[in-house]
Amino acid sequence: MKKLSLLLFIVTIGFLFTACGSDETSTASSDKAGDEQSSWDRIKESGKLVVGTEGLYYPVTYFDEDTKELTGFDVEVVRELGERLGLEVEFKTMEFEGLLPALRNGQIDIAANDFTITEEREEKFDFTIPIKHSFGSAVVRADGSSGIETVEDLEGKKVGGSATSNYSEFARSQGAEVIVYTGSDTVLTEIVNGRVDATLNDYLVLIQHLKQFDNPDLKLAENVKFEPNVGALVMQKDSPELQEELNKVLQEMIDDGTVKEIALEFFGADVSKPVELDEES
Repeated sequence: MKKLSLLLFIVTIGFLFTACGSDETSTASSDKAGDEQSSWDRIKESGKLVVGTEGLYYPVTYFDEDTKELTGFDVEVVRELGERLGLEVEFKTMEFEGLLPALRNGQIDIAANDFTITEEREEKFDFTIPIKHSFGSAVVRADGSSGIETVEDLEGKKVGGSATSNYSEFARSQGAEVIVYTGSDTVLTEIVNGRVDATLNDYLVLIQHLKQFDNPDLKLAENVKFEPNVGALVMQKDSPELQEELNKVLQEMIDDGTVKEIALEFFGADVSKPVELDEES
């Protein structure tokens, strides 16, 4: 009887494990089936486009002082994009360094924060067609004490910026030490105080930062020009249908002058055309 009871116990446990295994397999198969739905089909079905942005990067993405509403070049381009696609647009603000991880983890559908298309990023993410063309430059102290007049002068200097931005990567490639800050106002104050020597960023963005900050102790380093770049919206890798839908509407917005109109409002310049730098710059 003891042997029979033991045998029945073993068989029962075996059935239980088999049942648990079947549930896990079923769940895994269900999840896999769910993954087969494309990003675009999922967004279209929900009727909502979830967009990650920083909200601290004037004039690309920021909160208006008067209305307290999120706005900026990328924000308004995405709002128009969503309207033409018949989608509700939901913005989620987060630190710059968290945007691409949030995109990779599926917390957001696209990231809109003046992301420059780079080879390294293209290995991990898909991009829309370019919606902004510009180049890199620097803000330094107006009295010349930063000692930065050309790109070569960055070597050995302290440059303030985001930890993972392409501009910080460029600064490092030139031998500069990058001091990490969040928000342009903080970095500009640190330059004036002498804690860092410069900040690198998009030329058009820096011009607007200087206008907004309005401090005579700062200036644009006119001869620091590097890396003509293109900004675009970012999505998860292997999202061809979503990429196609976004590109189609963005091209319409470029062709009908909508992107230019939004750019003039926030940058005071047309960013829809490629930029060429002089060889000696």
